[in-house]
Formats: sequence, structure tokens, C-alpha cells
Amino acid sequence: MAVWPLFAWAQDNDRMTWLDNRFRVDPTIKQVSFMVKREQPSRPVVLVAPDGTKYYSSRHPKHVSWYSENDLDIISIDEPMAGPWQAIGRVSQDNRITLLSNLRLTADTLPQNLYQSEVLKFSAKLLQNDQPLTVRDFLDRVKLRVSFYPYISEEQQLVHDVQPEPIVVGNFEDNGQDRDEVAGDGIFTVSLPVTVAPGKYRVVIKSMNGVFTRAIEQEVLVYPKPFSATLIKSHKPQEPHQLVVLPQDDALVAGSLAAYIRYGTPKTKQQIIQQRTLPNETKLSMGLPFDGEAGKYSWEGWIYGTDRLYQRELIFPLVESHFAVINNIRSETHVEITPIDKAELERQQILKEIELQKTSREKTLSVMVMGNIAVIVLVISGIWGWRVFKKRRKEKKEALVLPL
Repeated sequence: MAVWPLFAWAQDNDRMTWLDNRFRVDPTIKQVSFMVKREQPSRPVVLVAPDGTKYYSSRHPKHVSWYSENDLDIISIDEPMAGPWQAIGRVSQDNRITLLSNLRLTADTLPQNLYQSEVLKFSAKLLQNDQPLTVRDFLDRVKLRVSFYPYISEEQQLVHDVQPEPIVVGNFEDNGQDRDEVAGDGIFTVSLPVTVAPGKYRVVIKSMNGVFTRAIEQEVLVYPKPFSATLIKSHKPQEPHQLVVLPQDDALVAGSLAAYIRYGTPKTKQQIIQQRTLPNETKLSMGLPFDGEAGKYSWEGWIYGTDRLYQRELIFPLVESHFAVINNIRSETHVEITPIDKAELERQQILKEIELQKTSREKTLSVMVMGNIAVIVLVISGIWGWRVFKKRRKEKKEALVLPL
């Protein structure tokens, strides 16, 4: 079995040499991956280490990862043993074995603060000798996943059953679609949706199919969504509904809010409505046309803004929402935008509770004031009564004294 390397690398020619059906790994190599093309169908190859140890697809140590298809094996080894290795099996007639060494996974550093429900571009790279890896057969089989783990200090000391479960939020792609710029360039990209609850997390990027063994971890803080969106429904034809976006706690730069809305009515297909705030404006209000027509209405889109603290551009999706107009009776069926009717009821309830609390406080204050006045009156009366008593007792004593 002859071995033919399909991938050439300049920096490793002095570290690896090919000897017939074997290949030699130099002690300076810290990581290596073997891609072996087999005849189809055939069983996975057996990899023999320099000391004679045999590695199998179904049985190998933890520092070895093994990915198999009907006609392909991808075997990755951390800290490989130096010396001659051999792959035994039905290697394809053109003897396709590719050797990749010193692969390294890198990823963008996530922002210090993330916001719940925001979406951001996040990229990772596979490098060989600090250069982007471009072996398409390898890249097409790398599946990278992003997971959030709720942060727990000293997590490793916990038993496995009580360790936090991962929350999978996205998969990287190198296919030139969505936010990935170029297919097959070794740069994997994900449109990362922050769909977790506010809190502290460990973010882990790793291969989900065993092609690559390395993983990357980062710690992040997720804050609540920095704005509220309220739909104010119109009750008059030709008077538009109003979508009001209001920042929370001055988290967004004034004048940075913008909205892109796809709005559908019973009569028309979806129409695009866009609007942004003027400089120094903090609230965004945009009209959604309403002609009084009964039927189903829908909207979805995006909210854009700039984080005040780090000057970071933010993108938030608004998932599709619906409400119906039936004989002047409107019903809301979505949780993202708060209906004004519900908001008004809640506002009235809050005002009522505030008024009750105010009345209760006033009553409490009145009782406290009256109680204090009564105490003062009792004290003064007591002092006055004691003085009168002493005076009368003195007068009685003087009256009992006989004249000499």
C-alpha cells in the first residue's frame, strides 16, 4: 500500500517523512489528523502506533477522536507518539491519505456584555501552522457547535448528574451562506442568537461529530433586553397602529434606534416599513397602516441600536406577531409585543394599587400623628395634674399648722 499525501505543507517537510505505507511523526508535532480514503464499502482502517498499539474507530483513548463514513476515516490525535505510524485497511486505489499537523481552533472574543434575544455574527477558524486550513474534504466534515452552560463555580467538583446542561444556541457553517462570507475558506460563521435567560455563562465551541477534538471556552454575562416594544392599537379607520420602542435604563445611545418591519394586512401582501430616530431622540414610534378592514394582521422584523457603554452595534429580531380585527373586536395572539389594552388594564391596576397603598399610608400616618398627639396630651396632662396635686397637698399641710 503506497501512501500519497494530497496536501502539501512547507513548514513540516523537515518534520515528517513518508516511507512506503508508513509515515513518521517528529517529536515536535503536537497534534496530527489523518484523512484516509477507503474503497466503498469497507470497514474503518486500523491505525498502528510506533509502539505497536492499535487504534480502532470503536476503541481508542480519549486523546484520539475518530470520524468515519462509508469511504472515509478522519483520525485526530493530540500529542502523538513520535516515530513511524501505519494505516491498515482497504485504502482507495489512488491511495488517498492526507496528513494534517498542528491544527488549532480559534474563535472571536465575545463582547463583555450580551443582551437577551440579540443576534450577532460570531466566527471561528481552523488553522494549520497559524494559516487558515483550506482542505475542503476536511472542512466539509467539521461541525462546530456553540453551547451556553450556566456558570457554576467549581463545577468540576460536582457529580455528573447535577452538572449544568448545555443550551445549544447555534451551529457554525463554512458554506458562504447567511453571514458566512466565503465558502471553504476555513472561517466558520454563525448568526449567534442569545436565546438564554440573563445570567453568567460558559460559552463552549467544539466539534459535535468528533472530527476535531479541541474546544474553546469563554465566560460571558447576559443582560436583560435593553428596550421594550409596545403596540398601541388603533380603533379608528385611517388612524395607524403605533409601534413604540423605548430604551430601558438609558442602555442605548440616543438617536441610534431604528426598525425594519414587514407588515401584512388582510388586503395586501407584506409591506416594508422602516424608521429611525432623529439625533438625540430616545424613543422610536412608527405607524402601521390601518384602514378598518376586518381580518388577520401580522408583523415581524428587526430592531437596531447602539450600546451606550461599549458603543457596540446591536441587532434584535422581532418574531412574527398577529392580531385579528373582527367586527371592531380585536384579539392579540403574540407575546413579544404587549397590547395596549392589556397594558392599560395593568396600568390601571397598578395605579389602583398605588392609590390603595397611598390611602393606607395616609391612614397609617394619621393614626401615628393622632397617637403621638394623644401621648403628648397625656404627658402634659400628667405633668399638670402632678403639679396641681403637689400644690393642693402643700396647702392642706399649711392649713393644719396651729398658730402659736
